[in-house]
Amino acid sequence: MKKLMFILAVFSTAIAVAQMPVTKPKKKVVYKTAIKKPVYTTKTASAWSTVQKPALRNIVYQYNDTFNKNAENFFPSTNNVGIGTNTPQAALEIRRNAGDGLSKNFLLQLSNTWTPKGLNEPTIMFSNGDVNPANVSYWTLGAKISGNEVDKNPIAFKIGFKAPNEADEHEFFSIDSYQGRVKIGNCNANVDGYKLYVEEGILTEKVKVAVKNSEDWYDHVFNQDYKLMPLTDLEKYLSNNKHLPDMPTTSEVTTNGLDLGKTQGLLLKKVEELTLYLIELKKDLDKTKKELAELKK
Repeated sequence: MKKLMFILAVFSTAIAVAQMPVTKPKKKVVYKTAIKKPVYTTKTASAWSTVQKPALRNIVYQYNDTFNKNAENFFPSTNNVGIGTNTPQAALEIRRNAGDGLSKNFLLQLSNTWTPKGLNEPTIMFSNGDVNPANVSYWTLGAKISGNEVDKNPIAFKIGFKAPNEADEHEFFSIDSYQGRVKIGNCNANVDGYKLYVEEGILTEKVKVAVKNSEDWYDHVFNQDYKLMPLTDLEKYLSNNKHLPDMPTTSEVTTNGLDLGKTQGLLLKKVEELTLYLIELKKDLDKTKKELAELKK
């Protein structure tokens, strides 16, 4: 009887164990390539826990000698990278067959997701590589490609520079979308009628000014029908106005600036008129000398 009871107890225990739920072990995740190991929080089936997750590089390395010799792009683990070429000559080379000249051959595109209040400036940075904010310096090459509610300036292509120990980047050069105006430095470009705006000044070995209208170059002063203002009238004009006829006043120049081509033309006109006055005076003087010589006889 005791043996029978023992067998029944063992059988019951085996049935109970078989009906118990089985807990599966957690699956181990293996990450292939790690750049760094940031801490992040994830929710498991039981509770929240903090683990180390390596970031992944979504790059497929291609070895042209063994992987795919006919591939268009070349991504080796070392040396140069080529897109559209298997023989890149720089750290990164992008190549595409030339078009027929009717459309642009885009090799690289930078774009931002448009936001109404964002600056929307896709930009390339050329940095000295220093991670210390006090020492870092960089050039930027970018474009403001849409308007926004923060910066009211026109859409523009821009070049800027940030020096070490400076918090702000300085915009040195820009071409805006409003008539293609070019601005160098920090100056007011909100003046219509011009294409180039330069801060401080320009140093050059040569300046050539085009004259659009022949009437702005006053050679017609020497025509026979040109009427000189009598010297007595000129004297009265100078007494009343304090400047030569046709020449801009001081207030006009300080307000509107100086038109170099037009001013040079007006100065030429005054020199030509002065020459005619001298010729006329010379004739009067010669006539007077002749009359005096006749009286002495």
